[in-house]
Amino acid sequence: MQSFQFYSPNYLEDALKYIADRKQTCRTLAGGTDLIPMLKKEEIRPDYLLNINEVGELKGVEDLDNQVRIGATTTFTEMIESETLNRFFPLLVNAAASVGGPQIRNRGTIGGNVITNGPCADVLPGIVALDGQLELQSKQDGRRLVSVADVLVTAYETSIRSDELLTGILIQKPVQGTKSGFEKLGRRNAMAKARLNLSIALRQDPNGTISAVSIVPGAVMPVAVRMNDVESMLLGRKPTPVLIQAAADKLVEVVVNTAGIRWSSEYKVPVLKNIFKRVMWRVLAEDPQ
Repeated sequence: MQSFQFYSPNYLEDALKYIADRKQTCRTLAGGTDLIPMLKKEEIRPDYLLNINEVGELKGVEDLDNQVRIGATTTFTEMIESETLNRFFPLLVNAAASVGGPQIRNRGTIGGNVITNGPCADVLPGIVALDGQLELQSKQDGRRLVSVADVLVTAYETSIRSDELLTGILIQKPVQGTKSGFEKLGRRNAMAKARLNLSIALRQDPNGTISAVSIVPGAVMPVAVRMNDVESMLLGRKPTPVLIQAAADKLVEVVVNTAGIRWSSEYKVPVLKNIFKRVMWRVLAEDPQ
């Protein structure tokens, strides 16, 4: 059985001091849905464990002037129930609703989904698609904001410093007319890790031309990234079956060129094409908010 020192502060200042003094020898516990199994299997052996669940500053969804802040320890269930997120970011609500089962959604947190940076993350691709910023805090440097896309190094690794805590996720409120969609394919209907998922946000001009688009697949790449080449094909053009099919072909081309051919590619490539086309047409048919 492992032996480590457990600390559960009520205030952010105390948590930052604790991790600053211990850095790499300390692991942070939020929902614990990834960390606790790793501890049980002894895949990690920290000397210190910092529980941040009692820090009130890290909880909840705040509706700010032109953006929304989601506290790092906000659970997936709390995201689903948030009136603010349902109004501004249904993409994130749908992604959160697809995570595991009720027990996992009640414990798992948005901050943990980001920090773990697993290829099968459901909510993280949505944050990338919405150009989310991470609010990071440390005792030494205070608060800094960084784009979520800039900290995702490779699978299960980020560039967040060992003396920093992720305290919140900040997302600009969508421009009028923005529409979004999410779809996930798992091995079964519940408690499933994603075989693949897809997050799309877009906006059209009054004449139907696509004026903004963000496309982020999940579980098919080492990390969640925007499909810039596919987005460029769609920008400034009106959607047609031929254009959407060409974009679907380009999407799988980029994925295969980046991730390589794997044992699952024969299955995932045609499925990803079909999910992309389905989500795109569904989003295009929606009334803008």
